[in-house]
Amino acid sequence: MGLFKKKTDANETKCKNCGLELPDPERLKRHMKKAHGNLPVKKMDPNNSEGSLW
Repeated sequence: MGLFKKKTDANETKCKNCGLELPDPERLKRHMKKAHGNLPVKKMDPNNSEGSLW
């Protein structure tokens, strides 16, 4: 009957980070790479003494 099975189709198209539902797994791969893959590099603030090298 399948009452206690996990639905794999819904898990393959829903983003685990933001919960966005996408139409197919390929779109999910592109979304993950573009939206969650590249984190911007933290820029050092010259006025902040914590991040300075000297």
